[in-house]
Amino acid sequence: MTRLPERTVAPFKPSLSMLGWALNEEENLEWYVNRAETFLRAVSDDFELIVIDDGSRDGTWAIANRLAEARPWLRPLQNPHNRGPGFCYRRAISAASKQYFMAQTVDWAYDIDAFRPHLDKLSRYDVLQGVRPRQFSWSTLSHRSDSLYKGVVSLTNYLLIRVLFQLPFGDFQNVTICPVRRGQALTLESEGSFTNPEVMMKLYWGGASFLQVPVTFQKRGKGKGTGTRVGAIVQSIRDIVANWLSWVVLNRHRNRGTGRVESAR
Repeated sequence: MTRLPERTVAPFKPSLSMLGWALNEEENLEWYVNRAETFLRAVSDDFELIVIDDGSRDGTWAIANRLAEARPWLRPLQNPHNRGPGFCYRRAISAASKQYFMAQTVDWAYDIDAFRPHLDKLSRYDVLQGVRPRQFSWSTLSHRSDSLYKGVVSLTNYLLIRVLFQLPFGDFQNVTICPVRRGQALTLESEGSFTNPEVMMKLYWGGASFLQVPVTFQKRGKGKGTGTRVGAIVQSIRDIVANWLSWVVLNRHRNRGTGRVESAR
């Protein structure tokens, strides 16, 4: 009896928009673009990288345009002045043209290679959601962000959102791989770093299914981060409390259904 050759199944490669925004990141931008290209070519045959210059005062915008000359998949956009992460995330989602989007910081804060073995799960789940492993271990708190102070800010932010909104996620400030059509259908209202939790929350309330994937935080190498400046922290807390009062207490976000959240093994 002739044995038929085994059929090989090609790995799933999503059509993917990577989103990033930069404020005075001339030290990191070329390195970021090159690293993004390596990742995107490994996981996708149809991709783009959208980089928003958020009102930088250094050479960020000039570098972005120079890099785009030889990279048709690189799409630089510019804000005339600093608008913050919430505005940038909303603008980048609106500009995305592929099937899925994911945001990655210019300092490459998250080890997104961890998603590679799980991309085929997008056939069973709407969203892949990165979560930092062992997030409640005090011994690893300083590894949650660039410093112990930033780690405390990050954990406090997580606990505040988790307690007020009662959502079953292991992390809210990480990488979300989401269908572009779902993201563009959301009405996003936040101005600061609460925008990523808002995306997750509204997808979950809309009935989306999530697979949580352990994605480790990586400390910044060059340049200076701006996410834990006093103004950014105040803006984030203002967004959390104001939207909790509006959406939950006053019930102004009436479409509050229940999604599904599972964790990768």
